[in-house]
Formats: sequence, C-alpha cells, structure tokens
Amino acid sequence: MMKITEYTISQFDFDLINHIKTLRLEKKISQEQLSISMGLARSFVGNVENINESHKYSTRHLTLLARAFGYKNISDLMKFPTPQYDRIKVTVKQTMNESGTKALRSEVVKIEHLK
Repeated sequence: MMKITEYTISQFDFDLINHIKTLRLEKKISQEQLSISMGLARSFVGNVENINESHKYSTRHLTLLARAFGYKNISDLMKFPTPQYDRIKVTVKQTMNESGTKALRSEVVKIEHLK
C-alpha cells in the first residue's frame, strides 16, 4: 500500500536534519547512540529524522550535537549551504504495512518552495 503525504517545513530545519543525518551516517553512529550522546531520550534523533514526526532540532540541541560529534565550535557543525527559501513543501511517498498503520519506507519525491 502506497501513501503520498505533503509536509510544510522550514528549509533550514529540513536541511539541518539531513545534514546531521549525513554526518551521523558518515561517522557510523546510530540514531540511538547520538541521542544518548546528547543526553536525550533514545528515540529523540529517530523522531527528528522521521518526517512524519513534528520533532525538530532546537538551538539548545545545536550545542549538544556539536559536543556529541566532537566539534569545538558550533560553526563547525553548521557547515552546509544557507537555505535558499524560508518554507518548503516536501512530498513523501510511503510504503505502508498491510493495515496502513505504519510506514515501512519513506522517500522524498518532490520539494517545492513556498512563496
């Protein structure tokens, strides 16, 4: 069963989440390990990386993330391009379980800027 869902999010939040996920994968750190290194609930990073959830990184989390990745300066953590837009609409295609209650796989299929 397929499901198409649209989400509105700030491009900064979307880019930051994907940047942190890329760093995490490059360093072979699990979502749970990063959450624990930040001193947060084990499920925190997984919730942030799940587009279906409303969890986002806050300014407080930037310090915790920088420390968890071993950066001396927060600016070292933030090395990704300045977002071009304020808000974007992200269209996600999800493969659902048979009962349609759980996404087994999610794929971003379209990103549009909002005016």
